[in-house]
Amino acid sequence: MADDIPVEPAAGATPPSAAPPPAAGSGGAPAAALTLQLTQVRVPLQDAGIALTTPDAAGRLPIIVLPDHALRIQNGLLIAGVVVAVIAFLFDLQLALRGAILGLAALLVVLGVFRSFLVPVPEGSQAILLRSGRFNRTLGPGNHFVPPWLIVSHIVTTRETPFDSPAIEIPTKDNVRTNVDSLLTFRIAQPEKFVFTISAPDFDQICQATCQENVRLLVRGKDSDEVLDLRGEDNELLRAGIEAALAPYGVEIVRVVLTHVMPPLEFIASRESRRLATLQRAEEQEQHALAMVRQADREELGRAMIEARRKAIELEADNEVARLERLEARLRAYPNAMHWDTESQRLDVARALAGNTRAMVQVGGTGAGDVAAALLQHTLPENGVTHAGNEPPDSPPDNPGQGAKPVRTRG
Repeated sequence: MADDIPVEPAAGATPPSAAPPPAAGSGGAPAAALTLQLTQVRVPLQDAGIALTTPDAAGRLPIIVLPDHALRIQNGLLIAGVVVAVIAFLFDLQLALRGAILGLAALLVVLGVFRSFLVPVPEGSQAILLRSGRFNRTLGPGNHFVPPWLIVSHIVTTRETPFDSPAIEIPTKDNVRTNVDSLLTFRIAQPEKFVFTISAPDFDQICQATCQENVRLLVRGKDSDEVLDLRGEDNELLRAGIEAALAPYGVEIVRVVLTHVMPPLEFIASRESRRLATLQRAEEQEQHALAMVRQADREELGRAMIEARRKAIELEADNEVARLERLEARLRAYPNAMHWDTESQRLDVARALAGNTRAMVQVGGTGAGDVAAALLQHTLPENGVTHAGNEPPDSPPDNPGQGAKPVRTRG
């Protein structure tokens, strides 16, 4: 059954149940894995498909299956056929019964031998055939008719296999210890070269060392700030370097991804502080620039308002000048109308003063016809007109021959 498939542990490997927990490196990154990730198993050839898809207790899928029997002849059927044939000859049986028993024996022998001609190869794998102990050819997925003298030595998976490779405390260009965890996927492109060059557990160690070496070379050539920003071209550089180192084993590296990059926590905190300070400074500069723009807008608006006010004053002055020029032009054109208008206004004033019973009016002195001037002269001492009670009663008039005496009117 698939649950009873034995797993061959590598020499010196720690069993999964006895493996100590991984220690944490600086920055909280996990330490290097203590267990192997690549394994191989030995099962019957017909169970190879089940073995390649069944993980072990540690969750690992084997990449190589070794058939437990080199010869594919079904020994059980052959032994059963021989036993049946011996029985047919040892016992005294009727001819028809003996013939039937011999036919059954022949059928068992044929089935035991015929099954050795069929080689099932699971999907996603290739089988390696040997002839006289030397490599003959590989078989793709499916059932193949193969002579019994060609031995199936290995069933090798050709699917993409993930492989995790942590690297601990790698110094950067400015000597900052950094933990880097990379994940690569590889595919066995040449199964015969792989199985005859190295075993799966040994390739695990070789792949681990190669990945760590290339990661160290990459990180060592970059500053600590650049390590945190590794991009696609860096992954491609890693992939090319690892593939060049593992090419002798018939392995093709499909892709490499840096899954975890962790410098020391103190460095991360310092870097975040610097970036925060940079962002704050940029924000302050933006606010200052905005304040300067607002100040410039206010100054421009003030200048615009002053200019508008100046233009308004100039326009008002121009309008006043134009009005006065038009008024002078009309006065020069119509002097009689101007005189009539003046006299009409004087007459209106005189009428208003005449209706005031408290006013003292002196008629004469400025002309008998100038009623308004006479009515106004009672408030002007320099013209001979005073208020009641301010002048002696016996004072003679200034010009006795041209007017009457002052008349006092009481309200």
